[in-house]
Parts: sequence; C-alpha cells; structure tokens
Amino acid sequence: MHHEAVAVANMAEERKRQKRRHHLPGWRGLGQGMGAAWTRLVHHTSARHRAVVLLVLALGAVLRILRMDLPVTYEEALTYSAFASRSFGFLFSDYSVPANHMLHSGLVRISLLLFGIHPWALRLPALLAGLLVMPLGYAFARFVFNRHIAVVFLCMIAVSGPLVEFSAMARGFSMVWLFTLCALLAAWNFVRTENLPSVMLLAVACALGMWTTPAMAYPALMAYAWSLFQLFAHYNTTLRRRMLKLAASFLLALVLVLCCYMPVIVAHSVDHLLHHPAFQAVPWSGFPRAQQENALEAWAYFAHTAPPGVMIAALMGGSYAAYVSSKYRWLLLAMVLGALPLVLVQHWALPPAVWTYALLVLWLGAAIGLFHLLKAVQDKLAPGSDVGRRSLVGASATLLLLGWGALRGSDNPKEHFAEARPAAAWLAQNTRPGDRVGAQLPWDAPVAFYLACAQGNLGMLRGSPAPGGRLFLLVAPSHGQTPGGVWRDAGLGASTLPPLHRLHRWQRLELYTAD
Repeated sequence: MHHEAVAVANMAEERKRQKRRHHLPGWRGLGQGMGAAWTRLVHHTSARHRAVVLLVLALGAVLRILRMDLPVTYEEALTYSAFASRSFGFLFSDYSVPANHMLHSGLVRISLLLFGIHPWALRLPALLAGLLVMPLGYAFARFVFNRHIAVVFLCMIAVSGPLVEFSAMARGFSMVWLFTLCALLAAWNFVRTENLPSVMLLAVACALGMWTTPAMAYPALMAYAWSLFQLFAHYNTTLRRRMLKLAASFLLALVLVLCCYMPVIVAHSVDHLLHHPAFQAVPWSGFPRAQQENALEAWAYFAHTAPPGVMIAALMGGSYAAYVSSKYRWLLLAMVLGALPLVLVQHWALPPAVWTYALLVLWLGAAIGLFHLLKAVQDKLAPGSDVGRRSLVGASATLLLLGWGALRGSDNPKEHFAEARPAAAWLAQNTRPGDRVGAQLPWDAPVAFYLACAQGNLGMLRGSPAPGGRLFLLVAPSHGQTPGGVWRDAGLGASTLPPLHRLHRWQRLELYTAD
C-alpha cells in the first residue's frame, strides 16, 4: 500500500513537471514566468472585473493621499530630526533608538533632498510602498487562489483603517508589508517552478524588510515556513533538492541582513542589535498577562475604524478559510510559527504597529470565507448565476462596511501635533539669530520639523541664548508641562526662572517669553 501511494505521488509530480516543461531556468525563466502572469492578469480578465480592480485601486490611493497633509506624529518628526536630516553614514549606523527604520529613513532623506522639506515629502516613501501593497496583494491572492477572492481581498486592504493610516505616515511599516508580499510572491513562484532567481529574490525581499526594521523577522519567517509547508505538500522525489535551495536562500538572507547592519554592529555591538535597551524583556512571571494586554491593544488598534461586527465576521471567515483551504491553512500556521517562538524567546511586549502585517493574512482569510459564503448562498437561491457578479457583490459590501471607517478616521489613536505648525511658523517669522526656544518631549521634534519646513533657524532649539538674544518657551499644559519644567528640561543655563508672559496660545500649546 505504501509503495502504491509513493507511485501515485511520483506520477502526480511527473505530470506537474510536464506541465512546467515550458519554464526556463535562471533569470530568463523568471522573466518568462512574469510575462505569462502579466498576460493572465491583463488578457484573461473580463472588462467588468478590470474596471472594478482599477476603481478600487484608485479609491485606495485617494484614501491614502487625503491623509498626506495631516499634522505629523512624534515618530514621524523624530524620523526627520534624528535621522533623515543627518548624513547617510549616520542614519545607516545609528541604532540608539529603534525608531530608526533604516532603509525607510534613507529613502526619506532622498525624498527630502529631491523635493524639499514638506510633510508630503516626508511621507512619500511610505505612501509609495502602501500603494504598491494593493496590486501586489491582489496578484498574490489571484495567483494562489482565484480572481474572485483576489478582488474581495483587494477591497479589504484598500480600505482597512490601519493599512491606510500607515501608508500615509512616515514610518517603515508599509515597507514591511511590501517586502512581505514580495517574499510571498517569490516563494509562490519558487514552489511552482523551482526557479533559482525566485528563491534568491525571496532572500533579498526578507533582507530589505529586515533592513527597514528588525520586526520584519516575523513575516520573513512566515514566508519561509509557508514555502516549506508547500514543498512538503506538493513534492516527493525532488523535495530534498528544493529544500536545499530554500535553506540556501535562508542563509543568503541572513548574510544580507548581516551586511546591511554591519555599520550598526561596528558603531554599537551585536548585543545592542539583538537586545536593544529600548525593549525591556518582560519577566516570565508577568509575561502571559503582558502578552494578553498587548494582544488586546493590537486588536483594539486593528478594529478602530471597523465596526466590531465586521472584525468578528472577519475572524469567523478566516477560521472557515483555514478549514476549506489548505493553502490558507498553511499560511496561517506559518504566521503563527513565524512569530510565536521568537516572541517567547524575546519575551518582549511590542507595539501594535509591529503586527500590522498580520492584517494581510486576516483579510485574505476573510476574503476566502466571504467567497465561499456567497457561493453557498448562490447555490441555494440562484444556482447557475454569474460567479463574477457574486464576487463583485462581496467586494461592494466590503467597501461600504470598511470604507466609511477608513474615510472618517475620527477615532484615530495616533496623536498628531497640529499646533506645532503655526507655532513653528510664528517662530520662523518673529525670531532673530541669537534667540533661544525651549520645547519639551513630545513637542520638541514636531516643532523642529515644522521649523525646518518654514526654513527657520533650527539652532534656536539648542544651546543658551546669545548675548542680547531673547528666550521663548513652548509649553503644552495638556501634556502636564509647566514653564518651569520646560525651562529645566531645556537646560537654558540660568538657575532661576525669569519672569515670563504669554505671547500666544494655540489650543494645546502656549508660547511664553522672558521679560
């Protein structure tokens, strides 16, 4: 019986090899495969389906672009003031704070050098990555599943609140999603064709994502685990050879990551990179509770622009997708195995933004579940009707349920520092060389960024007043700040706080000057 099963598996694999005999090895084979995939996407799609895809892509782009001129957050302003305003040598070697998403910071610096210092230029690299996530997500869902699931999945990622938000925020998380999808697409092509450049591109995508932020380790492990599961599920006689190539790809990814972070290792140390002081390990006694609170915080963040019923339905759809689809089940298992062991080793409580890549897997499962739900309803109520129309109904429902929350965004948990813009504009126009401005965390970085936008003198935020220079204090009572506290924190030199009077007030921010 065992020999018969092996013979059947070998025959099935031989048929697969015969179907793929037109594939060429090397880069030529990769180019041929990409050309064939593009042909299927463009020419084997109805005009109605193409129109819907383009419409959803345009809607997703509009939602992201509309947020480009929002006031900056502290992390965005810090990206500029601490990293993107410095030299490339500095920003690629300084890892004193994990807010430096290095590849993203380097692209932000290039954007600012090309277009000037503006909020939209600061956010441009994240925006481009967020825009590319949509067509790549559609392509992955279509190649691995079908076009009907793909269009529903596209709708979900186009209007998902956190994905929209971080696509218009100068942080590196949208680049993590981009490289995650690139890695999954490369893995999918390698599993199908055993194409060596594909598995090399898998390593490059994971390494670039890791260079953006070490948090890419979780989706990178997911991509490799999913590749391994797919190889075990589909191959027998050639499994050893394919696994060796996958292992070589994993080693290549590690070498590339080491090369990318070599300036950091030289400037700091390997231990500083692996055990950053900013991430304090939670004691094992409190680890379960800390992880439970962290999971609830991440869930609250994911659901902040979606109705609770939609998120619960998405979880139910994902559970059903894991039941009916082995491909999705392996992806879900790979996501868990890519994160859980590493989290247990690190025992860190990471911020919710780190886990936003999991939304790609969650929404894909919801799309698969919705596709099968609509199929069951159609079989009962209208058997034989158009399956494409059914998928468009699901896509429309998704846009209505999730799109309004993404467009509204009224309960956005991220703090934006709107008052820093008019305060910086006033300082740029009314101060002179030798003046000194004191500002306290978290307002110091946003004020510095908007002062640079207004082409003001950033030197006024450092040091003591020059002889004859005036002293200004920016105080935010809403953050518990007082003039005396800002005075001491700014280190203005004098031991006694001089008499002050208030010049201006911008809702949460007050400007004082010394008499």
